[in-house]
Amino acid sequence: MEVSSACVARDRHTSIGRRSFVTRRKVPWTPRQCTCRSGSERPIKKEGAMFEAKEAVPEGGTVETHNVHEAREDAMEKGTISEKSVKPASGRWVMILLMSLAFVLCNMDKVNMSVAVIPLAEELAWSASQRGIVSSAFFLGYALTQLPAGWIANKIGGGKVLLAGVAIWSFGTMLAPPAAYSSLWGLCLTRVLVGLGEGLAPAAAVGLMAECIPQKARARAVSLVFGGMDVGSVVGLLLAPLLIKYCGWNSVFYIFGLLGFFWCSLWIFMQTNGLGSSDQLLDTADLSSAMQKEVPWKEIANCTPFFATVATHFCYNYGYFTLLAWLPSYFEVALGLDVRGAGWFTLIPYLAMCLMTPFVGPVADGLVARGHSVTRVRKIAQCVALLGPCLALAAISILTSITSPANSSMAGAVVVLLSFAFAMGTWSRAGLYCNHQDLSPRYASVLLGISNAVGAIPGLVGVSIAGLVYDRTHSWEWSLFYPTMVFQAIGAILFVCYASGEKQSWG
Repeated sequence: MEVSSACVARDRHTSIGRRSFVTRRKVPWTPRQCTCRSGSERPIKKEGAMFEAKEAVPEGGTVETHNVHEAREDAMEKGTISEKSVKPASGRWVMILLMSLAFVLCNMDKVNMSVAVIPLAEELAWSASQRGIVSSAFFLGYALTQLPAGWIANKIGGGKVLLAGVAIWSFGTMLAPPAAYSSLWGLCLTRVLVGLGEGLAPAAAVGLMAECIPQKARARAVSLVFGGMDVGSVVGLLLAPLLIKYCGWNSVFYIFGLLGFFWCSLWIFMQTNGLGSSDQLLDTADLSSAMQKEVPWKEIANCTPFFATVATHFCYNYGYFTLLAWLPSYFEVALGLDVRGAGWFTLIPYLAMCLMTPFVGPVADGLVARGHSVTRVRKIAQCVALLGPCLALAAISILTSITSPANSSMAGAVVVLLSFAFAMGTWSRAGLYCNHQDLSPRYASVLLGISNAVGAIPGLVGVSIAGLVYDRTHSWEWSLFYPTMVFQAIGAILFVCYASGEKQSWG
């Protein structure tokens, strides 16, 4: 079957990487490739999403879609074409790996302060409250850029936003040592800058994944990208104590910051020399398109399933962020470990997360492929991510109350329980972290921006409150574990009762 070049040009124009307008077109199809009048096969390339696919629209049919990728999925769901007739470009998974590497660096620059703050506080005579202020300053910047990040990524493309984010947080990381010697508030400002940069990354990544990853592979992609945070925690907690011991605490910030700028160079180099043209990698688009739709803010505000996801995100992050910030101090004070020991022991739970991550995506996607509803799979995964840690923290609270700093056997039991808690927490990658794309592939970056903005509040408030409560009670149970258990249980209840994995009418 022959298709005119005008037909090809029209399809390319209406699928140029923008997900925020709808076109209705009627085009012929063939289970092979579309061909030009010359008879040569010519694949339809979807720009801006690292994707090349054969056009897949039912013969004589009309498909309502915002890109060729969605039209192809609709046709596969109706059985009018086979999956074998569609060949995604391998380049999109190279992009996924690069994004995962960005999140490795993201958490390296997040956890470096949780280790470096111990010798830094000793050198500058800080109290637990002051340490909490320094640790929580990051989350102020992180919260401020969440909503703008989603909106900007939806407008100009996630690739550019991600590149800007890595550059900003790397610059802020390298400013930390001189700022620390200047004043406490100067150091806090650098941590705010790191938070501003890291706040751009999640929405940018989700926007790129929503554009190029089909629902059947969504959990795998999300687990791989955000699993980079777990690897980053392990690498950061492994390297930071060694660097502090042999080179001083300031070396942590200089070296980690330089790695971020190296990633920026790699991202730009790969898009020009390894992954194709700039618009393919960086998700650029025709910004002058008059067909661009505004974000449906009213519909989003009235969406109960979305706000269940937002509330669950808040509850999940309360435990994750407070534990991330305070575990090194907990191991040092409660278990009697030095800064090197605290770093080594703290990385064990994150290593458990790394070991669990490869199973999360395939299992969740496999359940969907076997006929389980997306809603059921998301709820099961999120309950595992919340209730599993809740039970483990209950046991840790009991052990902590009867553990002396010299009791190494109790320390080992605590590490095992923390490892279990963090490993179960990775199932959120197949739960709430996929849910934004489930509800609205078109506005996924905006939804995650809103969700992450609310999810950053526990880091901003919870980390500081934990320090204040510990100063007054000297109890890790009341300052860290009990509040986390309560929020985890509330999050599980809300997600089971109100969440949904179905695409919304406005999405």
